Amino acid sequence: MTTQNITLALASAAVSIRLADVPTPVLTIARQAVLDWFGVTVAGAGDPATEMLVGYLEHEGGQPHCGLIGRPGRLPASAAAALNGTASHALDYDDVNFSIPGHATAPVLAAALAVAEEVHATGPQLLEAFLAGYETSCRIGQLVAPNHYTRGFHATATLGCFGAAVASARLLGLDAEATARAMGIAATRAAGLKAAFGSSCKALQVGEAARGGLVAARLAQRGMDAPGDMLGHKLGFARTHSDDIAIHAALGAPRYVDDFAEATAQDAPVYGYHLENNLFKFHNSCYETHSAIECALHIVRGASFATADVAAIEIRVNPHCDDICNIASPATPLQARFSLRQTVAMALSGKSTADPLAFDADSVADLQLLELRELTRVVLDPALRVPETVVRIRLRDARTLEHRHDSSIPGADLGAQQARLVAKYKALCLAWMSASAVDALEQAVAQLEQVGDVGELARLTVVQRH
Repeated sequence: MTTQNITLALASAAVSIRLADVPTPVLTIARQAVLDWFGVTVAGAGDPATEMLVGYLEHEGGQPHCGLIGRPGRLPASAAAALNGTASHALDYDDVNFSIPGHATAPVLAAALAVAEEVHATGPQLLEAFLAGYETSCRIGQLVAPNHYTRGFHATATLGCFGAAVASARLLGLDAEATARAMGIAATRAAGLKAAFGSSCKALQVGEAARGGLVAARLAQRGMDAPGDMLGHKLGFARTHSDDIAIHAALGAPRYVDDFAEATAQDAPVYGYHLENNLFKFHNSCYETHSAIECALHIVRGASFATADVAAIEIRVNPHCDDICNIASPATPLQARFSLRQTVAMALSGKSTADPLAFDADSVADLQLLELRELTRVVLDPALRVPETVVRIRLRDARTLEHRHDSSIPGADLGAQQARLVAKYKALCLAWMSASAVDALEQAVAQLEQVGDVGELARLTVVQRH
């Protein structure tokens, strides 16, 4: 057993991040993550789960220090973090990193933005805090991979709580020792279960992670103590939440991860930042359905046939997907986002999987989609890595169409990725915000290093919800 203080080592790495040292491509991805977060949060602000939560939080009251994304009103910082964190994950449209595995940006930015507004932080300060929190979440993800996730923990929430604590601590100006205490306090609050997938509790867990991390940092600032190494202690977070403890992966150089596992492959590309492994979502469904959707779209583009011509569909995935996105008969729009059968049926039928409104009660009950779901068999194949999927379609004229796709590869062309993300952002926001506000927010994020008060970003999103 190592005598190294893992918590302090990670805290020290987090406080050492300086924007001047960050490569330009990494800063580009960071700004892209911020823009994408605003888009999905504005759209998610009207989700029923968000509406229920805001009613409760407004009833509780408190000092209204911080603005809300995509709606009027103000709440205490921790409540704003909880609400904005829930909204950012309500549609399950936020970005992904397999190092966790999960959604690294959502809880970190929700907490960071609330604290940043409270302390009147600048754009560069927000970016540094975001990078510190994001990288810490991913490093702890590698510390406990892969067993933490496979045994049933919702890593976005559990690990996101640490990232939210570190981002908040950075904005509060805490040193490495105090940041380590914030992480220790966060370890007592980090929670989340994969059993919640397909329900509103999945998003709520992300909001609570943001709130928990923010509160942990504030308590550390006030001097609350915590055990010296809550991550590495024999009864600490890592050893109680995983059978796999990979200290070298957590503290070493980030590597490309494509299988929800410890990144130890000698030939895996080495990065300077885990953010370089960030994966943006362009389908509004569980990320583990994306390869299947891309397979279906490729087949549709390459062959001429009608859905009535389909005799059978086979979706071959890693067994890991069975616990995540294999809801055979989704009964709600949220469950539909976690259904390989439903999302492939939508892709084959020409129904947009990029539009949140396409996942509605009508699509769940659509007879054409139901018929395609009934023709579909999901095969669990351990020979495939988690992101890999093979879709095979047998037509009534005896033709067989097949395609394989791997959704784990980060975008190499950041310019093309920016264009896709701006299109996604505008499609999500223009339904709620004025065109001038949408453009102003996009420009502000594009020039985030020049923003003097990040509270202005939240104010640009204020709209009346009906």
